[in-house]
Amino acid sequence: MTTMRYCVFTLILLISLQVSAQKENPANDPEAAALLQKVSEKYKAYKNIAANFLLVVQHPKLKPEDDDKKYTDTIKGQITLEQSKFRIGVKNQQIICDGKSIWTYIAAEKEVQLNTYEETEDMFSPSKIFTLYKEGYLYQVKEKKVVNGKHLTVLEMAPPNKKLTYFKIDITVEDESLQLVESKIYEKNGVRYIYKLTKQTPNVSTTDETFSFDVKKHPGVKLVDLR
Repeated sequence: MTTMRYCVFTLILLISLQVSAQKENPANDPEAAALLQKVSEKYKAYKNIAANFLLVVQHPKLKPEDDDKKYTDTIKGQITLEQSKFRIGVKNQQIICDGKSIWTYIAAEKEVQLNTYEETEDMFSPSKIFTLYKEGYLYQVKEKKVVNGKHLTVLEMAPPNKKLTYFKIDITVEDESLQLVESKIYEKNGVRYIYKLTKQTPNVSTTDETFSFDVKKHPGVKLVDLR
């Protein structure tokens, strides 16, 4: 469930990124602030967005000479995000949230767990992002590079709460399209979570069923109500 927790947290952060220019921290990089504002305006104009992503989890190597592949896991997934609602699919798991309740469906076990959705500093809904930067995040331009002919800017962000399990996040933005293409979470335990958005489709068709789970429509699936 740790991986799925970070899927929720990081993808929402990556896709729903917002910045508050009105209460900008004086220590922040003005160039980074301007870019974040443009990205924010672009994504706020969408009713919703769907995306395919690639999650790469890098674990610390026990020996420097060890093969990196031995400590790297790669997972494909999809996310649909609409305001405080989201739906994430990774492997045989689905996490579905209507903003109030959250369902975790494990197909192989024919079980769905239902919980009340509660925001924390490690995992929160898109609405939390709207005030994230008012809460003291520091950000700056870390790097500019060209990959496959596309000009990219890497932004480094550090949370004000030093008790969190991560100490910084790198976010990569494509300069021309203003699309968010990658994020990297730096965990204090040495684990790195890298999310790459391989496809983004704004304003997709959704219904109430998109962000809820109806057990009656899944014969044989057991509901575990943990509320």
